[in-house]
Amino acid sequence: MNQNIKNSIIYNVYPTSFYDSNGDGIGDLKGITEKLLYIKQFADIVWINPIYKSPFRDGGYDIEDYYAIDDKFGTMEDLQDLIKEAHKLGLKVLLDLVVGHTSDQHKWFKESAKAERNEYWDYYVWSDDVFGYCPYKHMSGNSDRDGNYLINFFCFQPALNFGFAEKKQSWQYHYTDAVCQKVHGLVIDIIKYYLAMGVDGFRVDLAGSIVKDDVNGKYSCEVWRKIFGKVREEYPDAIFVSEWGQPMYAVKNGDFDIDFFTHCYNEGYNNLFRKEPGTNAFYADGNSFFRPEGKGEAQSFFEYFLYNLEEVKEKGYVSIVTGNHDLPRIAMGRTPEELKTVFAFILALPNVPLIYYGDEIGMPYERLNSKDGGYCRTGARTPMQWSAGKNAGFSAGDGEMYLPIYDNYKDVNVEAQLNEEGSLIKEVQKLVEVKRAYPELFGCGNDFELISDTYPLVFKRTTGKESLICAVNPSEREYTVDHKIGDVLASSNIEMAEDKITLKPISYVWMKVYE
Repeated sequence: MNQNIKNSIIYNVYPTSFYDSNGDGIGDLKGITEKLLYIKQFADIVWINPIYKSPFRDGGYDIEDYYAIDDKFGTMEDLQDLIKEAHKLGLKVLLDLVVGHTSDQHKWFKESAKAERNEYWDYYVWSDDVFGYCPYKHMSGNSDRDGNYLINFFCFQPALNFGFAEKKQSWQYHYTDAVCQKVHGLVIDIIKYYLAMGVDGFRVDLAGSIVKDDVNGKYSCEVWRKIFGKVREEYPDAIFVSEWGQPMYAVKNGDFDIDFFTHCYNEGYNNLFRKEPGTNAFYADGNSFFRPEGKGEAQSFFEYFLYNLEEVKEKGYVSIVTGNHDLPRIAMGRTPEELKTVFAFILALPNVPLIYYGDEIGMPYERLNSKDGGYCRTGARTPMQWSAGKNAGFSAGDGEMYLPIYDNYKDVNVEAQLNEEGSLIKEVQKLVEVKRAYPELFGCGNDFELISDTYPLVFKRTTGKESLICAVNPSEREYTVDHKIGDVLASSNIEMAEDKITLKPISYVWMKVYE
């Protein structure tokens, strides 16, 4: 269990849209490096979405060359400089590990698609007859090879061959076969290449589905344990964060350090934040708990959260996210005051929180025309709004930006909010400062007691003779909580009297009490 990250916060940077250092309208590695000091205000770990050479038909998640940086982002030397500067600030750097599939432009796939058997033939999952029955998502008829190749997502993302949980077709390999072991070796080589450069770890894409027909990720976990075991022989502190949504598998059985709670596998996270139409990557229609109408429920979240906490407590951590590149912005339909309660809740839970770039200022979301295979996700990938100046301070370029900048940038931007008392970014800064000032109260290892899972939310975290009381009221109603008064660490819109806390509409309090 990696104790070095138990008090960490992750900041997720979408590199295309974070900061453009050369005026070409596209964010880049040098731009991220220039903004590392800004990131350090909020986080200890920065996760950067894919920066590898890619046709960019799926936001870089279609990799053409794992060992090359895409020209739009800069060079390998730029990445090395970024890592060096991050480490000077005490920031850890995670890259994206996307090995469930590659681009169909990858050399491996081009060779695998040839009619004659060669050393790359079995790197991908192919059936042996283009006209034969294939019960999996696949592509047909666009290669010289007689067969269909399996895809994980879009048509241009052929699945690498990690094998099947059970061999049912003549063309399938069992996940333990030598062919699949060779793919494991390729993954280990990629990981070690970047760790040797100084990268601190990876967020792992599609972590739970690399082995096909795998129930509960049992065999995928076995593969990851093997891969991580080999890597950690040389890099024992390497950090691996899974895109899974089921920590009881990913962390407990797969040896991941952290697993994200997002919109997949369990409705608890969605019930908190993403039930209204348009607020999720999937179809949504309902009421979120974090809305002023007060019509949602949080019981489903806590049931799943507490179960997973217990399952991973000796192995690693869970992570609750404000958002990511796959989701509409959490600010959608929420005021800055409402967003303060969201941050107060996420940052107080026993987890390794993730802040998606721009959520700390309430970056907006609209459904935009798809770019790079983003579809409904495109509107959450727009340029960071740094100031009210030219191109929202994102770029000094005179040409068209790679993605459009929202019209509200003159009001919603970093510079303006830093100069405004009571702004969202000021509140997030304050919450992070408090969290860092009391690592024992906020760390992942202390006791957790859920006092109320309805309006208002109230929970207690205890270490030794001190406890943190977190009470959050995201509704437009007023509530009172009977509790001994302690030291208020952070709050918004509350009143306190002897043994009573009044939570006015849209409010929260963090309070330290002595047992």
